[in-house]
Amino acid sequence: MLARAARRRLRRGAFTNSAAARDQLTLPWLCPAQMRWTASVGATTHDSRKHRSPTSRSPRLESRSLATAADLHASPYNAIPFQGLMQQWNLPSSPEASKLRAWDPSKPLILNPHIAASPVSRVRQGIGGDPAELHQNLHACIRVGRIDRATAIVQRLTDMYRASAPEVVSAHNVYLQALLELSEQSSPKKAMADMNSWYNTEMVEKGVTPDAQTFVTMIRAAMAFLTPSKAEDTVLQFLAEARAAGDAVFEGVNASPEFSDEEWETLIRLQPDVFDEPPPVDALQHHQFTTPEGRAIAMQHGLVPQDKISIKPVPQKGLGLSSLQSALAMFDAGAKIPYPHDMEGTPEEKDRAYAYMRQIRLEDDSTMAAAARWKAEDEKLAELGIHGVLQSKNVQALMWQWYSALLPQVEKELKQIKTVLENPEAHPRDERHSYGPYMEACPADKLAAISLQRLVSSCVKLGRDDVNNLKIANLAVGIGADIQAEINSTLKQRQKLVLRKQRIRSRQDLLSKLSKSPADAERDWTPNARLGATAEALQHMEFPQAIKTRIGAKMIEKIVQTAQITVVRDDPRTGKQLTSTQPAFSHTTGFAHGKKSAWVVPHHEIMEKLRKEPVHGIATVNKLPMLVEPKPWVGFDDGGYYTLKETCVRIKAKDDMQLAYTVSAIENGDMAKILAGLDTLGKVPWVIHGDVLRVMVQAWNAGEGIGGLVPENAELERPQDPGADAPYGVRLKWMNKLKEYENEKSGLHSQRCFQNFQLEVARSFLNEKFYFPHSIDFRGRAYPIPPVLNHIGSDLPRGLLRFANGKELGTVGLQWLKVHLANLYGYDKASLKDREQFAMDHLSEIYDSALHPLDGTRWWAQAEDPWQCLSCCMELQRALDSPDPTRFVSNLPVHQDGTCNGLQHYAALGGDKAGASQVNLEPSDRPQDIYTGVSELVKEIVAVEAKAGDPIAKFIDGKVTRKVVKRTVMTNVYGVTFIGAKAQVHDELKQIFPNFVETDGVAHLNQVSMYVARKIFQALGKIFNGAQEIQFWLGECADRITTSITAEQVRRIQDRYEGKNDGLDPKYQYSKKLSASSKQKFVKDMSEFKSSVIWTTPLKMPVVQPYRKEKTVQVKTSLQNISLAKSTASSSVSKRKQLQAFPPNFIHSLDATHMILSALKCNEMGLDFAAVHDSFWSHAADIPNLNTILRDAFVRMHSEDIISRLAAEFKARYAGSYYRADVVATSPVGRAITEWRGAQRSGKKLVGRSGVASVEEIALEARRLELLKSEDEQERKKGAEMVTPTSIWLKARDTAALKPATVSLLGEMKGGEVRKEFREELMDMQKQEMDEVPVKESKGEAALLESATESAESEDQLSHFQDPSNEQPELELDERGTSQPTRTPKKLVTISKIQVWLPLTFPPVPKKGDFDVKRLKESKYFFS
Repeated sequence: MLARAARRRLRRGAFTNSAAARDQLTLPWLCPAQMRWTASVGATTHDSRKHRSPTSRSPRLESRSLATAADLHASPYNAIPFQGLMQQWNLPSSPEASKLRAWDPSKPLILNPHIAASPVSRVRQGIGGDPAELHQNLHACIRVGRIDRATAIVQRLTDMYRASAPEVVSAHNVYLQALLELSEQSSPKKAMADMNSWYNTEMVEKGVTPDAQTFVTMIRAAMAFLTPSKAEDTVLQFLAEARAAGDAVFEGVNASPEFSDEEWETLIRLQPDVFDEPPPVDALQHHQFTTPEGRAIAMQHGLVPQDKISIKPVPQKGLGLSSLQSALAMFDAGAKIPYPHDMEGTPEEKDRAYAYMRQIRLEDDSTMAAAARWKAEDEKLAELGIHGVLQSKNVQALMWQWYSALLPQVEKELKQIKTVLENPEAHPRDERHSYGPYMEACPADKLAAISLQRLVSSCVKLGRDDVNNLKIANLAVGIGADIQAEINSTLKQRQKLVLRKQRIRSRQDLLSKLSKSPADAERDWTPNARLGATAEALQHMEFPQAIKTRIGAKMIEKIVQTAQITVVRDDPRTGKQLTSTQPAFSHTTGFAHGKKSAWVVPHHEIMEKLRKEPVHGIATVNKLPMLVEPKPWVGFDDGGYYTLKETCVRIKAKDDMQLAYTVSAIENGDMAKILAGLDTLGKVPWVIHGDVLRVMVQAWNAGEGIGGLVPENAELERPQDPGADAPYGVRLKWMNKLKEYENEKSGLHSQRCFQNFQLEVARSFLNEKFYFPHSIDFRGRAYPIPPVLNHIGSDLPRGLLRFANGKELGTVGLQWLKVHLANLYGYDKASLKDREQFAMDHLSEIYDSALHPLDGTRWWAQAEDPWQCLSCCMELQRALDSPDPTRFVSNLPVHQDGTCNGLQHYAALGGDKAGASQVNLEPSDRPQDIYTGVSELVKEIVAVEAKAGDPIAKFIDGKVTRKVVKRTVMTNVYGVTFIGAKAQVHDELKQIFPNFVETDGVAHLNQVSMYVARKIFQALGKIFNGAQEIQFWLGECADRITTSITAEQVRRIQDRYEGKNDGLDPKYQYSKKLSASSKQKFVKDMSEFKSSVIWTTPLKMPVVQPYRKEKTVQVKTSLQNISLAKSTASSSVSKRKQLQAFPPNFIHSLDATHMILSALKCNEMGLDFAAVHDSFWSHAADIPNLNTILRDAFVRMHSEDIISRLAAEFKARYAGSYYRADVVATSPVGRAITEWRGAQRSGKKLVGRSGVASVEEIALEARRLELLKSEDEQERKKGAEMVTPTSIWLKARDTAALKPATVSLLGEMKGGEVRKEFREELMDMQKQEMDEVPVKESKGEAALLESATESAESEDQLSHFQDPSNEQPELELDERGTSQPTRTPKKLVTISKIQVWLPLTFPPVPKKGDFDVKRLKESKYFFS
């Protein structure tokens, strides 16, 4: 019926943006070595208009012509006046999409997670675990129809929760829905009786309150199973109960999308007192498909006429087309893709619908299409008489053999699972009880294909080494995750989602029209069931980590047992060929980083094949560039690809809080601009640069290592073995060199395999227009989802990519094309005029590169970005050879890069005028280069120390270049550690000293790397003072947050201390037999630090740092025991990671905001826009306009006081929290607190050490505040007389006694004078603020403080306190890399610091400098 309705009702207007007609998809999946250039590259498409019309735009722009600066010039290209290069148009007032709206930081999005650890149910026959795992198990059992196990799980959940908990009714709803669906095949009378029995006995009688979903399911059951008269009475009864439950429940029932059209019509007709007569069913379906949203949804999901037509294939060599035809099958098995001839609409709309169908099919059948290709390759070789010989078979044919051997074993495993689950008592300890219900949901053929693809793909993935990809733990979880994704993205679920969306939108509209009540007519009838998935629903669809691990381990075990290869060798004595059947993969254990690990090790012959042969068909063809514009993001997991499951935010594993915040923010509409930005980035069309690909493939086939291509035979010399009798020191050096050799060889292998992937994908999409769907990380930074070929990668893929739309250069565009070439070559720090002249001075080399890239001088290969430089040479040559270069249509993206963008943000945040001038925020005649500035300062420092005789300084003197310091300077602002900086410098020094030889005073390059890294940090500290102030403030805030307990924790601690309850989570039913140790464990867990640093970006995206302490959990599998790290929102935070990551993550979130704002504005003004973090791309003719947009977005961001807004948000978000501060023990306030604790211990009111802040003190302080707020005067008096360590500190307000956080500052390796200076300034400001607030005090506090002050003055020890962390000797690396014991100062006091609970307040915001961010509008080198 749905298809017929689509055929009848789809018509013109489904999409406002029409796509050009597309030819049939033909992707020749061929190896680059086999490429045949039988035809020239297809003509480049271009947009001849100056301005592409966006989907919606301001009315004021309708008649506006966005002429570029190029239109203002008519002079010949070789005599261009340069002043026009930075010309820009005057931007109109910002329309809604790109506005940066103000929001109230005192009312941020705040979610209260369950801070108490949840109870864990004992596992019996695979049923048990924590509540989340039980919910996941429930969904898995229902998915495969295991209703008996589902019954046991719901009963277990009911026993675990209190009846009022929402999780209980949710579990019952899922169960009732399963009964409804499964009972449709049984006796109607019995089915209704079973459902009524469960509803009454398991829900109503046990106090579980039904919600709207419960009533919807019961009403649907009554309509399905009862006679009409009886059904009507039952439905009215449930409607009466729903109305009694409240308006929200009643409205949720009437607007529910779960009802079919016939059911919904009946439901409305049964309420004549509430609604008018509804339209007939046909009209309802018509309404669903004729609304703009309904048409869009139907077309996007390929629900178009299924007219049977034949598609003439394009002849080509190989099996690529036949494989793709399998991948493009229609929803019904064996059918072909129909063209929607009978769909009403324009040809363009039909083409667009057809394109959607092609994309959906490409996504849908990728896994089995790959398996079909393996089979075809194997059959082709069998016809030639080649059977199982490794040397003669390609990887795809071998994979078919492995697949054929694996499939029967997987089918056998599924049968064993069925036997175990159907006879649980006969197999009580079988591990199939746990993973069986999950694994059953996936067919055997897909289980086998997915597992093989993941395993073999892991052998060729790019990484630091191949070992990590093939670790058993990583591989098992990866296979399990792939299988989970396959199960959760079935066609049935997708079609149900489409119907849901259509019904919600149409019924919301109809209910408003049919309602007889005027108030109801204006009511929002959107049901409580949201369009997008809730965080809880998303978690329930997940597999538990242990389950994914067990499924993956089982599949690995089957592959290792079945996959074999036949190896042929010549007998060295007889010359005869010998054959041997050997395992293709083996399971081995060993040690890595001091820990025992296990790996899957592929046969070395397989690794050799993967390095040399084509790799397509090994991995699935999902997550490739898309053939149509990505689906707009409308929910957390609704957007991007049309059938493949993706999320708009890349949530780190086990990060429940970020998931909850993201889903809530999207539901609230807070992230609308973020999602719109992702849509903007995704709808930019791209094409492959065929000429560059031709050159690249020619070099690849020749095995050359040019322009970053890894040569086929790398010239690596294996270190010569010194012999077994060589001295230990000699052999140690040889072993280190051998390790470096093996690492380099392994790295080159990985890179070549990955480049093989990239070339395959580029070759396949050569004649296609394609798109990159985007998602963001938890900080808001955008990334293309396709992992292999994208513009965010290295120089190689960037050189292959061009915009599909072209624009005429104009005069200014031609100039920018020349500047772009100079930038790519590495001549990017001169003035714009000089950079243009650089191109003119090298015209002969440019022409030689464009026309003779491999048989000429290869000038392009010496560029900093060689393949992008070659692409630019070709573009410039064609433009200059055209009749009018200014009319040349260019598709080349031209880049505008920021100058150390993180430092730009720090300079703007702090108003740092000196820092701003270093990073081109201040106008200047020539670009300022922070990297050159740091390198020059390092040179000066090194020269001075070289003259003083330092051997390392003498060795490196004069050799510190801009390139040596660049990476460290760039990443220092993002929190790089000193060890990381040393590694970065070491990589650069290896290029300068490829044949390093030990000299006197310099034993190895590590010494030099450490020395240079220290000097870089030293130089940075001298340049950026303003950035350090902001960093210190951010670090101080993070330090307090990560050592705090929430207001909810404080309340529960007080309740337990006062004997009200055990402080446990009230939504759970804990066992009455809960032991004392278990209770103590709950209390300890409740008092741990669980507050992550959370903030909101200027675009209202909540950012939750995911760093928490992880517990190691052992998972027993049939293969081996596997250790997994486990953490939840109730786990303690990792203070060190939270503290060190906050400043760089905060700057990353500002980076992301600037990019999204720029993208939205570019889309609004009709510019193609792409971004690589702080490098923004557009057409050459649009660069002046892009520059205006970038400046405007940056100024709009920093015109607001971002740091003050962050401080206000922190104050609101962490209100009522207390943090554990460290106070100098010898200060007056420290002594007063110590004296109070001594008195409490002697009176046995307090236990523990005097330096430790106990939870009892929190309870006392909470009680004190409660009494002070009482309306009873006697209680207020009692509260005023109470003394606690907190009240003692509040009376003294000695901010100087607080110990500072240990955040790494820009250019600082350890806490030093800079940190001390900032801290003193901030603490003085905080004390001034606190002195203005009156505090009630008691006589006891004053007496304690007076006594402590006199004692401190008499002993005069305040200036001599020592941190206990310095009391023990430790080894420290000096500048030469040798270990030296640090001198231990004499211990002066027993305790140098004590802890105290203080209200969570934050230091005052650092005073802003006098730099005016608006001045950057005059800086032409801000981005250039």
